[in-house]
Order: sequence, then C-alpha cells, then structure tokens
Amino acid sequence: MTFSKLAVFVIAGVFAAASAAVSAQQNPDSTPAATAATPQAGDADQAAALIAQANAQAAANAKAAATAPAQPATPIEPSPAARKKAQNYGFHAEIYDGKTMFCRDDAALGTRLVSKRCMDADQFEDYAVQLQIARDLMKDKGACQGGKSLGGACGGLQ
Repeated sequence: MTFSKLAVFVIAGVFAAASAAVSAQQNPDSTPAATAATPQAGDADQAAALIAQANAQAAANAKAAATAPAQPATPIEPSPAARKKAQNYGFHAEIYDGKTMFCRDDAALGTRLVSKRCMDADQFEDYAVQLQIARDLMKDKGACQGGKSLGGACGGLQ
C-alpha cells in the first residue's frame, strides 16, 4: 500500500470520527445522560433558581458595561502646525479610513521607481525628529570637510 492510499484512509477515518462527534452534539437525545432518569421536581426548582441568579448577574454586568466611559470614536486630527511641518518635509495630507495620513511619493534608494509612502501623525513626528537629527549631523560634518580644522571636533592634531 502506498503512502497516498494510506493517507486517504487516515483522512477518511478522521472525517468519520469528527462527523460522529458533531452529530452527537446536534442530537442531545442520543447521549446516555439524556436517556437517564428524568430530573425530579426539586432539581427543576434548583435549576430555575440558578438560571435566575445567572440572569441577574448578567443584567448587572450589562448595566456596568453601559455606564462605563466610552472611548472617543473619532481619531484626533493633526494640528495645523503638524500639517505645515509635513508640507515643509514634502508630505501632503490624505484621508484613509477616516484617519488623516501624511503621504509622499518617494523613490527607494537605488531605484527610480516611485512609490507612495504614508504615515499617521505620530509616525510622522518620529520621522521628522529623525530627519532633523540627520540634518544637524550633516551640518556639523560640513564644517570639517577638506581638513580645514586642525584640532578639536574634526579629529586633527592638537
């Protein structure tokens, strides 16, 4: 018998076992517990009391959930200053799924293929901080180009 024929038999057996379990769940009269002696009147009253207690607890939980403070449904819009800053960095505001995103068409390093790059206001703030740090570092390195400084921050002899 090959492996594929054995696999077919195993899969068929699994489906047969699963369908038997599903049919037993759908028809509770076929279970042995259902065919046992019927509960007595005292048990029915006790079950009714437990159900009433559970319903009262569920109603209390629903009331507590209804009185809880709700989260704001609308996202916080970026400020006009944030929009201006994004525009200075070459981004424009677009709305996706009711949320304002800052987008820019940008070519990845090493390619000429342009793709859209979008980020929300929080991500843009982080990105702007990184860009500012990079710009500051470039300004500082520009002072040391060409070996004009012999000491200090440029690493020359003192």
